[in-house]
Amino acid sequence: MRTYMIIPTYWSGPDGKWEEGDAVYDHATPLNENGTLLRTLKSIEILNDKHFTLIILAAATNKKYIDLMEQKIRKMLEREHLAVDTLIFTENNLNELKQHLYEDFDLPDVLHLRGYSNVRNLCLFLPYILDAEIAILIDDDEVFEDPDFVGKAKEFIGKRFYGNTIDGVAGYYLNEDNNYYDKVHIVPWMTYWDRFGGKREAFDRIIGSEPRLKKTPFAFGGAMVIHRNLMRIVPFDPNITRGEDTDYVINSRIFGFNFYLDNQLAIKHLPPPKDHPVWKRFREDIYRFLYDKSKFDHQNIEQNINLHEIKPEDFDPYPGQFMKPDLGDKIFKTNIILALNYLSDGDVDACHETIKNIYLARYEAVPHYDTYTEYLNFQKSWRKLLEHTKDFGDTLKKCILKCQVIKHDKYQNIRHKKFDEMGVTEDLDLQDVALFKHFDKRQLRKLFYISELQNFAENDFVYKAGELDQNVYIVLQGLVEVMQDVKDSSEDLEISVLESGDHFNESSIFFDHPHTVSVRAQTDVILMAIPREEVLKLIQKNNEMSSKMLWELSKKLSEKLKSTTEKYTETHNKTSDVSDHMEELED
Repeated sequence: MRTYMIIPTYWSGPDGKWEEGDAVYDHATPLNENGTLLRTLKSIEILNDKHFTLIILAAATNKKYIDLMEQKIRKMLEREHLAVDTLIFTENNLNELKQHLYEDFDLPDVLHLRGYSNVRNLCLFLPYILDAEIAILIDDDEVFEDPDFVGKAKEFIGKRFYGNTIDGVAGYYLNEDNNYYDKVHIVPWMTYWDRFGGKREAFDRIIGSEPRLKKTPFAFGGAMVIHRNLMRIVPFDPNITRGEDTDYVINSRIFGFNFYLDNQLAIKHLPPPKDHPVWKRFREDIYRFLYDKSKFDHQNIEQNINLHEIKPEDFDPYPGQFMKPDLGDKIFKTNIILALNYLSDGDVDACHETIKNIYLARYEAVPHYDTYTEYLNFQKSWRKLLEHTKDFGDTLKKCILKCQVIKHDKYQNIRHKKFDEMGVTEDLDLQDVALFKHFDKRQLRKLFYISELQNFAENDFVYKAGELDQNVYIVLQGLVEVMQDVKDSSEDLEISVLESGDHFNESSIFFDHPHTVSVRAQTDVILMAIPREEVLKLIQKNNEMSSKMLWELSKKLSEKLKSTTEKYTETHNKTSDVSDHMEELED
């Protein structure tokens, strides 16, 4: 399964200095600090499944910090020596990518590296161009503690569950106390703004109970698994300033896609302390929820008959309770109580800003346009752009892959290492192998992820007669010989010699019995081994690839059986002639 893990990371100037026009993020890391990204990268080492490519999507608050930011991240990677392919993608790379996209075409400009939703959209666009089947979205203030995290992330995505496709999988956050609740102290001003109470109820219902998979009304941006089909159709809404993750679940529902939460898919979330005052964080919530509520209010299913109606109740208890008609009343009452709290503490400025929230909620935070239709228009632009990329996908891939700073290509890296040890320099294109000649590059990449490269020195046995080996082997370099044990003879009979491009042990797919022949390396060789269970999965899941492979395997197997039978018969006849001649001499 072609997998990409994307980690957005946000950086500001030294000492976190903010200037007019800078982008605003929760905890952008100052360039003179290490921040949390290094901790996240270190934790990748514990993962059992490292069959993914990592994209570090680096956003700077100001363009003048881009180069320094990239240098900082590169130094981190040089120290860590990550065991996964890794790319660093910045706004400079995006500008180059756009030149290829828009040079000769009038296309919608939907790609930006500024603002949370725009960053998230690049978390979808880049893997999509690189032929990803799934994208795993992680944040730079998290730590992997479950070695099986990636395996669990892949386990259900793209499959069916009670008749529904699993298009997106949400994981969840564990805090420093290893529970899934927000670390919040409930205070009186929250009486009418029971956001955390609603989240607690939702978390208990979705995360804290069985079954393992449940349709979810919310998601966490740093623990999302998104299938390619969903990437292609549903983008993040660039007009929402906060809560883009849960908004994405709402948007997915509009287009008929299903998000499930896996209550075994957890990641440790260790964000830096928040330094914004309560009134400011509350203001951000006001804008966020009023924006999302307007989507519910503006939807017109009669004009969009292929779309699905969304109702606040479908997203209860969270965020559904903030999508209902009483949202304005909740905002008003909560600000009054919070303002009185500030006033009693003698903080007049904070009290003034809190009262201002009431004004903003009435006159500015409520969108003065049809947010539902606006998002649908953006979605059409997104689809148009992605459809257009089919025409020159290879050019875009090359542009993105120029950002690669660590490469652990499963085939090339091992091949070069082993070949250097053996003094072999010949190169081999897998599409020259008869078995793979009808496979495209994307299908060949899939084979790399389910296969293993094995090195054998001269005279080493791949397997011996009587042993059970359930791999299909392809000879990438060197020669191997297939031998038959001959009764009453000290030497085995060489049946055939296989060279680069040949394959053997195909019958292990269909039969489960010990081998009647031995296979030995006649020279130093490298074999590509595809486990039987992986071939069977391929047959079950991918009709196109499996039909190509089975056709070639069965054709080759038939040829081998015919050739082996003829050779064995010829040898047997010669042996009989010798025996007859010896009998004549004895007589």
